[in-house]
Amino acid sequence: MASEADLDELTGKEVTKAYALLDPETNWIVHTVFQVEELYLVITIEPDLDEVIIDVLTAATLATTINHDKLLQKPIANQKKSIAYIWRLTNQRGYQDGVQIEFDDFHRLNVQVMAEGSRLLLTVFNRT
Repeated sequence: MASEADLDELTGKEVTKAYALLDPETNWIVHTVFQVEELYLVITIEPDLDEVIIDVLTAATLATTINHDKLLQKPIANQKKSIAYIWRLTNQRGYQDGVQIEFDDFHRLNVQVMAEGSRLLLTVFNRT
C-alpha cells in the first residue's frame, strides 16, 4: 500500500490519463488508474475486506499487477488537471473504505472512490 510520502509525491503533478477498469461479467469497477507523469496512482478493491488498496506504481509494475486485456476501460474526465490533495477515507470501525482526490482547478473538482459490496463506486463532484 502506498505510504503518505508516495501520495505526497503526486501532489501538484498533472494527471495525464485517468480511467476505471470494469469486470466485463458484472460491469463493476475493480480498479481506478490515474497516470501522474511517469507514475500510476491505482485504487483497487479488496473484496474480502471491502476496503480500498492504494498503490503508486511504475509502468512496468502496473503491467504486471493488472491484466488490462481482461477488463473494460472507461475514461474518467479529469485528465490535464493537477492534484491538490489526496485523502484516505476511514470509517468509524477503522476500515479504509475510500479515497478522495481534489484537483487544483477553478471548479475544485473532486473524484471520490469508495468500496461498497466488492466493487468500487466512483463519484465526480465540485466543492463549493
